[in-house]
Amino acid sequence: MSRTLTCPIGNLAASIAIAITTVTVVAAAPRDTRLLDALARQDLAAARALVTQGVDVTATSADGTTALHWAAHWDDLDLMAALLRAGAKVNAADDHGVTPLVLATQNLHPNAIERLLKAGANPNLARSSGMTPVFDAIQAGHMELVKLFIARGANVNAATAKTRITPLMWAIGAGQPDIAALLIETHADVTAVTNDGFSALTFAARAGDVATARKLLQAGLPVNENGADRVHALPYAALSGQDDFALFLLDQGADPNARLSGVTALHAASGNATQFVADWQRARSGGVGLGTGVAPITGGISGMRGRGSASHLPLIKALLAKGARVNDAVTTSAMAQSYIGRPTKGAFENFSCGTGDFRGATPLWLAAFTANTVTDVREAADAPESTAGPRGGVTEAAESLPITDVIRTLLAAGASVDQPSDDGTTPLMVAAGLGHCTFNPNIDRGGRARGAEEAVTALLDARAGINATNEADFSPLHGAAFRGLNEVIQILVDRGANLNARDYRGRTAFRIAEGSKQSFQFQAYANTAAFIKSLGADTTLGVPGTVQERMRDIPAASRSAEQQQH
Repeated sequence: MSRTLTCPIGNLAASIAIAITTVTVVAAAPRDTRLLDALARQDLAAARALVTQGVDVTATSADGTTALHWAAHWDDLDLMAALLRAGAKVNAADDHGVTPLVLATQNLHPNAIERLLKAGANPNLARSSGMTPVFDAIQAGHMELVKLFIARGANVNAATAKTRITPLMWAIGAGQPDIAALLIETHADVTAVTNDGFSALTFAARAGDVATARKLLQAGLPVNENGADRVHALPYAALSGQDDFALFLLDQGADPNARLSGVTALHAASGNATQFVADWQRARSGGVGLGTGVAPITGGISGMRGRGSASHLPLIKALLAKGARVNDAVTTSAMAQSYIGRPTKGAFENFSCGTGDFRGATPLWLAAFTANTVTDVREAADAPESTAGPRGGVTEAAESLPITDVIRTLLAAGASVDQPSDDGTTPLMVAAGLGHCTFNPNIDRGGRARGAEEAVTALLDARAGINATNEADFSPLHGAAFRGLNEVIQILVDRGANLNARDYRGRTAFRIAEGSKQSFQFQAYANTAAFIKSLGADTTLGVPGTVQERMRDIPAASRSAEQQQH
């Protein structure tokens, strides 16, 4: 039996051709926008007249806006009622998912909201952001509206689309503890977590809201939120400067050694540890700053501040009493000049001042580093501008000077005085000045750093290695020369520092003070160089810093030539 095969594609093409010849083109009827136009210009009388005449009340503008949207926007209850009687769609949404109920809520108009809800408005319809009207009521701090939405079936566990922030988190971040308490009472999920690992407890930690945190824990949220998908609230609170909140968490059994981006609460309380969480912050902030008062916290730490004042001693002592490990090292890389790049060269970093990676820092190391950022404001204010100008190192108020109390507390708890960072830099080196860049062409020495003097003295009293060097042969004396700190130099020399110690580029403290590259700039301290010379330094060693900069590529070329000869 033979069978004739047909070509489906050929038949389809023929059918399309026939269809094209028989289609009748019908012109679309023009949209009636008279009602929308009248409402856009707030001509409410004309709008009412058009509704009475039977105009289409369901017509939409290009972005999906309806007449009912406009009536809610203008808070016109009578027009809203007329539109609803005429068949307006109560749950109509524009292109962003905004409904008339959202607009009425943003206007904080309870009567309009009630009318829309009675007409069937759905309080759980979310706009493209995932926010429902209850978020707007919370942001406004309108308790009665929140209660009204909950009574009408609002989902208290709705979450934003991108970050998965819940109404409970939103209330805490917006500074609405009473509304947060209401949501907890109405069975909001206290264990929910955002995409970035933040729970309601973390939001409370950033706000320092102990009362809400207590309610969260009573409702079943564990104080130790562990796992890769959760941020532990204790180090977060410490990094945020919320000491009282951190103390509360410790009393509730928080793990004193919990970490955030490689940092413990003891690191955060002992010194400025915020550089270790910079990348962590950028990955979670979503471009929304903290402390704006506009939106709840989304996980960034732009509001975190440096530490070092004796006022943080209660938290430090409480952490130690609860078992915080005093010699734990930070496990994250960071560098002071983070705008330059990644800290891959350690102490050999050309754009740094003796240490390029802070990884491995202990609480004592961070306290010592912070000490050198504390300059005596009282003395600097009375000094000539040439020695303590507007950028002469005055970075903290005099209140922060008792950093030595922090250092002594850590030492008494068993802190290892010479435990270095990964590149071999010790606490004494950073207390003296390594790792700090200075640039001010109008000064001939650094402003007097009382904090550094006290810290260096305390560490030397604890038998810190005065002539120890890191992997690039930088010593504590090199650090003091980088900062132009004559008083610190005097202390070190009096205690036995080697005046003629040379770094990996052959520079002595004199050569560094005479002029050296710091970050992108060249800093010279003529007064400090003369002072080091007066102490008996050999000024013939090494070459001037300006020459060093011109010949910095010569060693590599010389090595290459030597290798070719052999």
